[in-house]
Amino acid sequence: MTIEKKKFSISLLVLIFFLIFGLLSYVAINKFQKEKDAAKALEPITINLLTNVHPDLPWNFKPLEPKISVRPGEVITIEYIVENLEDNKTTGIATFAYFPNQFGNYINKINCFCYDAKTLKPKQKDKYTVVFLIDPKVTKDSKTKNVKEVTIQFTFFDYKEYKENKS
Repeated sequence: MTIEKKKFSISLLVLIFFLIFGLLSYVAINKFQKEKDAAKALEPITINLLTNVHPDLPWNFKPLEPKISVRPGEVITIEYIVENLEDNKTTGIATFAYFPNQFGNYINKINCFCYDAKTLKPKQKDKYTVVFLIDPKVTKDSKTKNVKEVTIQFTFFDYKEYKENKS
């Protein structure tokens, strides 16, 4: 065998080695990343529950638990206690906001008291619930995949004023 053929054979073996090494590295890294993504999808997300009541509405409004932990794909029910502090019947309506805002795209409300007028008799207490699901796709979106803490804020307004301002 000539020197040129030996050089060519060695070069070819080196090239084949690097191709195989590169391919195996790619497969191993890809498998590791998929396992990491699957584990991340199972990590719980902390949700801070904030509540507000507009000063014109004499209500007390609080979550039973101010902080919860939810896994993507899990259906969760959140309970709130609402109380009319007045001696008159009052009606309120709630709106909500998410922080960070992009996270709202992945919260699917199955049942919510929001946007429905709620009336309470004088000094009446009631329990309102929200049932929602966090879409597992939240862990794949580059804007939300590293989010581990979210805030959901509900605000109750006096329904009469809300209706007048909307008109």
